[in-house]
Amino acid sequence: MWVWGNSQRIIREPHWANLMHSDLEDGQWVTLERTASSSPEFLENHSPVDDLIQFLSFDSTEAQSQWVAEAIMRNLQEEELRHDDIVVINPDPLTTRTAVGPLRKILFEKGVNSHLAGVDTSSDVFFRSAGDSVTFTGIYRAKGNEAAMVYIINAQDCFSAFGNLAGVRNRLFTAMTRSKAWVRVVGVGSQMQRLMQEFEEVKKHNFRLVFRYPTAEERKYLNIVNRDMTAEEKQRVTKGQSDLAALLEDLESGRVYLEDLGMDQVERLRGLLNRG
Repeated sequence: MWVWGNSQRIIREPHWANLMHSDLEDGQWVTLERTASSSPEFLENHSPVDDLIQFLSFDSTEAQSQWVAEAIMRNLQEEELRHDDIVVINPDPLTTRTAVGPLRKILFEKGVNSHLAGVDTSSDVFFRSAGDSVTFTGIYRAKGNEAAMVYIINAQDCFSAFGNLAGVRNRLFTAMTRSKAWVRVVGVGSQMQRLMQEFEEVKKHNFRLVFRYPTAEERKYLNIVNRDMTAEEKQRVTKGQSDLAALLEDLESGRVYLEDLGMDQVERLRGLLNRG
C-alpha cells in the first residue's frame, strides 16, 4: 500500500530495479521518481498524459466490451492505426479464452478480424503476418511483444488477491509496459473503481511514489500475507479460517470451554499468538 505524505528523501535512479539497493532506512519516508534520462518525455511532448493513459470503470462486462470495441473502431477508422498496432490483454491467464469472447464477437459483427495469440495461431505467432487482425492475448503471451495501443481488460482482477498480491500487480505492470504509446486500463465494478483511485493518487503526485519504507517486522508480515500460494495451500488456509471462526463462536457462546480443548493445545495456541 502506498502511503502519501511528506517525504524526507527523494531518490532518483535510472532504473526502477536499482531503487531497492539504495541506502534506505526502516521507517523512513521515501519518494521514488523516474528521471528524464530513464523515461524520455517525447510522448508527453506529443500528447497529454490523459490521452496516453486512461483508467476506466464500467458497471458490467457487456458495457466494458462495447466501449473497447467502439474505441478500437475509432483507432482503425479515424486515428489511422493498423490492426497490428492494437493489442488487447486479459491479465488472468486462466480466464483469457472465455473472457475475450464477447469483445471479439462484437468486433466480428463490426467487420474487424481478431485472433487469440497461441490459440488461433501457432505458438510462435503473436501478430498475424498479413496485419489485418487485432491481437488478443493473455498476460504470459504478451511478454516480449509491444504495440502502439494496448487495451487491458478486466483489470479489476489485479486490484487484490488471496495470496500472490505481488503476482497479480506484476501482471498489470507487465501489461501496461507492452504499450509503445497509448494504454487503456479498463475493468468492472468496485474493485476497478478502487484501482482507479490508486492511479488518481499517483497522477496527483506527478507520478511520484511516496511511502514509508517498512520496518523489518513489517516486511516479514507483508511477505507472508502476499506470498504465492498453491491451490492446495489456499484451500488449507480457507479451511483453517473457517474452523477457527467456528471455534471462537463456540467459545464466546459457551458451547465449548477452554478446558474442553486440553491445556496443552491451549498453551500451544497462546504461544503462537504471543509470538505473532
